[in-house]
Amino acid sequence: MSLAASPADTRALRPDGVAVAAAIATLICAAPAIAVIALAVTRDAGAEFGAALIREGAIGTLSLVLAGGAGAIAFGAGAAWLVTLCKFPGRGVFEWLLVIPLAAPSYILAYAYASMTWAGGSPFPVQGFWGAAFIYAVGLYPYVYLAARAAFASQSACALEAARMLGASPSRMFWRIALPLARPGIAAGAALACMEIAADYGAAQHFGLSTLSTAVFRAWYAHGAPALALQISAVLLVAAMVFLFVERSARGRASYAGGSSRWRPLPRYDLNAVAGGSAAVFCAALIVFGALLPLLWLGRLALLHANVQDIVQPFVNSIVLSGSGAALTLSLAAAIAVAARRATTGWGKSPLFAAGMGYAAPGAVVALGALSLFGLAREAGWVGGLGAGLSLAALFWTYAARFASAGVGPIDAGLSRLSKGFDASARTLGAGPWRRFVEVDLPIAAPSLAAAALILFVEILKELPATLILRPFNFDTLAVKAYSYASDERLLEAAAPALLIFLAGLAPIIILARTIERRRAGAA
Repeated sequence: MSLAASPADTRALRPDGVAVAAAIATLICAAPAIAVIALAVTRDAGAEFGAALIREGAIGTLSLVLAGGAGAIAFGAGAAWLVTLCKFPGRGVFEWLLVIPLAAPSYILAYAYASMTWAGGSPFPVQGFWGAAFIYAVGLYPYVYLAARAAFASQSACALEAARMLGASPSRMFWRIALPLARPGIAAGAALACMEIAADYGAAQHFGLSTLSTAVFRAWYAHGAPALALQISAVLLVAAMVFLFVERSARGRASYAGGSSRWRPLPRYDLNAVAGGSAAVFCAALIVFGALLPLLWLGRLALLHANVQDIVQPFVNSIVLSGSGAALTLSLAAAIAVAARRATTGWGKSPLFAAGMGYAAPGAVVALGALSLFGLAREAGWVGGLGAGLSLAALFWTYAARFASAGVGPIDAGLSRLSKGFDASARTLGAGPWRRFVEVDLPIAAPSLAAAALILFVEILKELPATLILRPFNFDTLAVKAYSYASDERLLEAAAPALLIFLAGLAPIIILARTIERRRAGAA
């Protein structure tokens, strides 16, 4: 009797290469965040002012999250309700234009509005706490808008029609039926907006506010206390993880808003002339204040001071970093998404949450974690000094850890169209994990891969704190150049690099918005 294993048994004993790659990718994404918490617990900050700095930063961050988040929720949920369930002039155009403020990072809006309202004695100067809250509200409401619009669009047409037949007005139907059903989706979008507010450094620093993000830089650079910076980063990371947990929990309950399995057009209210005009003005105002006005102002300033030679090299550096970082991050995200899709247990889905740890953490926190790990490797004699090559390696690592989750989301959505039968059939025909990954998973997810690549490119292009910390000496990007000029109150010179960041992010955002609109259920 032969004891030799059959080819099928041999294949079964081989490790799943995609699963191994996903495990490595997960470790890469989660390691900086884990390092921050571990080092913060084990190291003594040894600074008497640390508690006061953390307390001051926590109060500032919480205040901004409450004020800016409330504005983002009101603007985003209101706009989503109007374009989804009401008829008014321009509704079809507003439906996709309302997402374009996502193209501009908060610090770019802060530079634009600060320079716009500072000169000429504006009666409404955008500065200080309320200026930052305004920036966050008009710049981050699209997170709530996208989530709320999806929640409103998935509601039961039967329930809305029943309420309408019983004489419910649009406002009453919104407050009593649509809003409670859409609450999980709105909570998910609000959590994302609050995560962005808590993670922001550029706008808060420009307005001179004390937040946990600015406290990290103050502890490290101003006070020379890296251990304290790690402790502040750990507090910020825990807060970000709470927001991430809320967002994931709300997303899991979003199915409660569903309705019939058959798709039916939602009943839309015909608003009268006054209400319809007010709805159009409201949506137009969000677009104007969130994108159009700062874009035009930056364009005007750039024409007044167009020093092309000064931004050519930062532009090239930004494109190279963003393109290379997006390619690396996309490969890690694809491995994580495919492995999680093939998983048959709850533990198999854990890489999705681990990848989200980096996305929830601010860029400064992830960069500090990566830098700490490089420091430990140098103490162990594994690497030398942090030269230009290692600085770029640490920067790419930070980009991958920070934004892998942003790539996993679209890829996972694209793979949802892949039936379990395809993978089982390919496995039965003898295709190994890598062959199924290359010949089955990737072709089906190709459109989602393209969308994920665009998102990652824009996110890396906008990233400021991590690039500030880890960039090689004399290696500027557009974000760093704009920040440097704005920090010196040279807002005229900051306009050109800020405008380029805005424009670079605008095209992908519009393409994605139009793609989502064309692929919406029931769209013509």
